[in-house]
Amino acid sequence: MQSSSSQKRYKPLQIVKISAKPNQKNNRNEPKFKDKNALFKYGNYNRYYGYRNPDDGDNRLKVLTERIDLFYGKDVLDIGCNIGHVTFSVARDFGAKSVVGMDIDRKLINIARKNIQHYINDTAQSSLHRSLDYHSKDNALRSHNDPNCDKIKSFPTSLATLYGPINLPGMAVSGKFPYNVSFLQGNYVLESDHLLSLETCKFDVILCLSITKWLHLNWGDDGLKRAFKRMYAQLRPGGILVVEPQPWKSYSRRKTLTENIWRNYKNIQLKPPMFTDYLLNEVGFSNCESISIPYNPSKGFQRPLSLYRKPFIST
Repeated sequence: MQSSSSQKRYKPLQIVKISAKPNQKNNRNEPKFKDKNALFKYGNYNRYYGYRNPDDGDNRLKVLTERIDLFYGKDVLDIGCNIGHVTFSVARDFGAKSVVGMDIDRKLINIARKNIQHYINDTAQSSLHRSLDYHSKDNALRSHNDPNCDKIKSFPTSLATLYGPINLPGMAVSGKFPYNVSFLQGNYVLESDHLLSLETCKFDVILCLSITKWLHLNWGDDGLKRAFKRMYAQLRPGGILVVEPQPWKSYSRRKTLTENIWRNYKNIQLKPPMFTDYLLNEVGFSNCESISIPYNPSKGFQRPLSLYRKPFIST
């Protein structure tokens, strides 16, 4: 038998329960997603182009004016057109044959379409006023012989404002601004690569200004690559793709807008400096020309434009 002293020497083991505490450090690093932030997950800020350069016009358009030969008489697509400031400028000032503005946000597209009607009203009223001015001068020469001419003089020119524009002969089919502008609501990123084979060459110029980041964050590398391939497919031989890519550092400021964006951001491998190599060596563009943008008071928007040309003959 063991002595009483040996029994005191050995004590039974005590089991200590350790509660599993959450990793507070990981929780602090995990972003909090707010529903209100998701409203602008596509970069669809209203009047985006309105606050880019409050002290001056859009410097990108000023630079592209020097290359107006690329747009004159051509069919143009403006991807991510917002409410249509750039779309209207290209259609009105660059002599484009037709310009299609496309955006995923239906509200912005509705605003852009209303802006078309404003331009149509202005054009119709201007034509009406010129016509009335001509007739008033003509009637003035005959007013002393025709007493009914006073009725013509009193024609209310405000009717066009009250009841809409008069459909003047030849205006709606002229193809001139604003009748060379249209807007389309939709997602430019196709659901699968298989749909690329259905695309046809329909544009001479495609504008991709300040939109690559949003395509990238919302649909990842695969989505952006698919969008680039669709642009190539939609360009006619010799067509031009104008890209204004946002720098990688700007992605970080928007990475927590939604959980999907956060996930895509962490998995992105095709960084903006790699776009040119991908477009030339993988997509098929023949060459790239970089155009510098002059100083601009809105910091963060002084980005060069890259012009990619589709080969005239497919290889």
